[in-house]
Amino acid sequence: MMRRSILATLGIAILATATLSVRHAARAQDAGTAKPETGAATGASPFRVLDVYVDSGASPLAAYQFEFDTSQKNAGGLKLVGIEGGESTAFKEPPRYDPRALTLPAPRVIVAAFNTGKDLPTGKTRVARLMVRVAPGAALPKELEGHLTAAATADAKPIAGAKLQIVEGAME
Repeated sequence: MMRRSILATLGIAILATATLSVRHAARAQDAGTAKPETGAATGASPFRVLDVYVDSGASPLAAYQFEFDTSQKNAGGLKLVGIEGGESTAFKEPPRYDPRALTLPAPRVIVAAFNTGKDLPTGKTRVARLMVRVAPGAALPKELEGHLTAAATADAKPIAGAKLQIVEGAME
């Protein structure tokens, strides 16, 4: 009997404390003094998607290689967290890269892919997608820098004038 009354008293005390906490939080929020929550609750994610495009002009793109450095000025402390494939069927699979680039503090990654199939893209095509984490409060520049080190056709001929573009993409 004594045990039941102690448990009942304890339960009432917990409910009263929870009710007061909820009321206090509601009043603080109504008064505009509540601190905004961070992360998913506000819809602001520290993760961003960077779309990587190669423009091969009229030549069919069969192979590419580029370097990306996360320590760019005005890029706000990027950390590479993942790499996915592109939009064309030739580059749907994730490109090749050293997975240590995702775990080591080294800011540079070399990304490459090739396909000698028949459905090779021409013109500007998204060849890869980089997932990055941005430091709190930092913003990404409109376009990021990368270095296209190779672009070639299926017969291994370099594509003169091929261009690399890295821009923030939409989260899907």
